[in-house]
Amino acid sequence: MNFIITPLRWIIDLIYSGVGSYAVAIILFTLIVKLILLPLDIKQRHSMRKMQDIQPQIEALNKKYEKDPEKKSQKTMELYKKNKVNPMGGCLPMLIQMPILFAMFAVMRHVAGEQIVTMYQTVAAGGTYVPESFLWIHNIWQPDNIMATIIPQLTDIMGNISVVNGNELLSENIINIVKTNYDIVIQPLMDQFNQGVANGWAILPILAGATQYLTTFLMNGKQAQQNQSQNPQAQQQKMMNYLFQLMSVFFCWSYNAAFSLYWVTANIYSIVTYLAFNAYADYQNKKKAEMAEQK
Repeated sequence: MNFIITPLRWIIDLIYSGVGSYAVAIILFTLIVKLILLPLDIKQRHSMRKMQDIQPQIEALNKKYEKDPEKKSQKTMELYKKNKVNPMGGCLPMLIQMPILFAMFAVMRHVAGEQIVTMYQTVAAGGTYVPESFLWIHNIWQPDNIMATIIPQLTDIMGNISVVNGNELLSENIINIVKTNYDIVIQPLMDQFNQGVANGWAILPILAGATQYLTTFLMNGKQAQQNQSQNPQAQQQKMMNYLFQLMSVFFCWSYNAAFSLYWVTANIYSIVTYLAFNAYADYQNKKKAEMAEQK
């Protein structure tokens, strides 16, 4: 995974050096990655749209050959071939984006760990430390929820501080020093910031769940939604979709807001580009239909 994490971290740091905000850098990074993957994304959209267009025909075959699975499979493949549809055509972008999602989780955890060490070292040296905020979030390296404090307790940072090869800030020696004296050194900072003020209002977790639901609804298509009650496999897929939506809320509630920003930005981008692609495709189809009528 390091072969993915290292270049992602380098790009984020490069953007951060220009904008001076990790929150903005993460949003820009997300958009850059999505734009790089745009050609594959467009290919996926075409494949999914074709699948949606022939969905009524697939449902008709399922009913007609319900008692003959072999014949149904044969006729379905003939339908795919006739309409030049690859049922697996939309999988490649997903296979590429999943490792990036996991890598981003690891990157944000490492950066959060570095921020904790930097905070500790700054305060220990008598300096002033102000956590990086973003809109309603007081500290983006803490979760965006009403239970999270602005300055983390020692028990809350164990998941963010980890030993990383080649990372001087997160070396085993420095981590042990931080753990040993953390409460004493950071207590004044806690007294300053953690005065009954939550780190966030849980807006990102709510947005994560809402955008994940909308993304799933759009990707599945209205026809698939209508037939889910009649198709056991579709019903199972529906349950998996709901589970993934709940997982997105859980992850964005539990982990730092920086990672949640990536998740939500990626979802919003997918929704906007999906709507834009469909609007353009509808326009093209309408234009072709008008030209056919004129002939």
